[in-house]
Amino acid sequence: MIENKFIFEKDAISLYRSKDVTEIEKDVETIFKDNSKIFPKKKNSKILLKPNFNNDLNSMTGNSTDLRILVGVLKSLKKRGYKNITIADGPNCGINHIGIDVFSRLCITSIAKMFNVKLINLNFEPGKLVDLSTGKVEIAKICLESDFIINLPKLKTHVEAKITIACKNYIGCFKGTEKRKIHDNLPLNIVSIANIIKTDLIIVDGLIGMEGRGPGDGIPKKVGVIISGHDPFITDFLCSKLMGLDYKKLPYLNIAIEKGYLTSKDIEVLSKVERIAKFKKGNKTLLDRILLNNFFIGIRFSNTFEKFFNKGFLPWLLFKLRVKQDKYILEDMNIKNMKVKENLSKEEIQKIDNCLKAYCPIKLKTIGDKDCLMCMYCYQILPSLIEVDGDLGNIKMQNKRFGKYIRED
Repeated sequence: MIENKFIFEKDAISLYRSKDVTEIEKDVETIFKDNSKIFPKKKNSKILLKPNFNNDLNSMTGNSTDLRILVGVLKSLKKRGYKNITIADGPNCGINHIGIDVFSRLCITSIAKMFNVKLINLNFEPGKLVDLSTGKVEIAKICLESDFIINLPKLKTHVEAKITIACKNYIGCFKGTEKRKIHDNLPLNIVSIANIIKTDLIIVDGLIGMEGRGPGDGIPKKVGVIISGHDPFITDFLCSKLMGLDYKKLPYLNIAIEKGYLTSKDIEVLSKVERIAKFKKGNKTLLDRILLNNFFIGIRFSNTFEKFFNKGFLPWLLFKLRVKQDKYILEDMNIKNMKVKENLSKEEIQKIDNCLKAYCPIKLKTIGDKDCLMCMYCYQILPSLIEVDGDLGNIKMQNKRFGKYIRED
């Protein structure tokens, strides 16, 4: 349900409150209807969806784009007859080098098959060199050649960039370790990238955001909103205020102001906006400053040292020191069956029903249905009421790290 509309000089941003899957799909459909004039007329136009699938932490952790929104977008596109749809992202350097299939773990592979759309890992796509402030960097060509791009970022704080929403989401378009070159001057390069890649529509996933040490080691934050716009700078500008953050302390937004992408009128509009949540900041530690620089990153991904950073004591130590944000589990989840536990009370059964209505991306009515994606959203919300037959693998680690925040009302 639309709650507010913010009219900036070059864009109007809409804010929706969405409490369950039905409302999410209705809100996404409203966004499509309101933007009907900007969609391509040709049904075979190349439409690119750029979500945030940085690593294998699912949406319940606040890390990746919510499947409920992705499914809503695909339904609205298919309803309009579009035939050439691609979901694309390039997961981060660390998980990419280990060889973990992020798309499979996040159930994106299953969703792409369900809707008969293409799914590509941008790390392995044909590339093209583009000029950034720190030199030439290779980007996946499809991100420059698509007819219509829908940016589907997550509402998150970030240790290095301070926030990661529409502008920074495009770093996933760069191939492999090329992403690290961008960090030589991250604020200026974020601004450059947002100009290099054409944005047609932005749908921000603010259902469950992440605060603190994002993008991978923060805390899930339930906000329950979807935000739609067209201009990545204005969208991020507004989101910073909605998150309770000061744009003056966000370097790339200040560069955008200096370059005229955000105007004095935009600043005036923002001054009247009330925050909808208070996100904790993701501040850099001294170790972050030392070990997240490109000299160290170059050593980490070199042929000589990479194996030491992927397994054993060193990655465990860096994770404990909170320099390495991600603790990857190599064993995939292998679930044979899920079902509701026996002898539940009426109140517990009602909790299960409410959970499915709120969280199941494909709107199943029973736990363990044959069409289940195994996204594990319901299990992460109500683990004590659901019986699992099989190995939880990476989900077990996610529940241990984030479970108490996921289950908070």
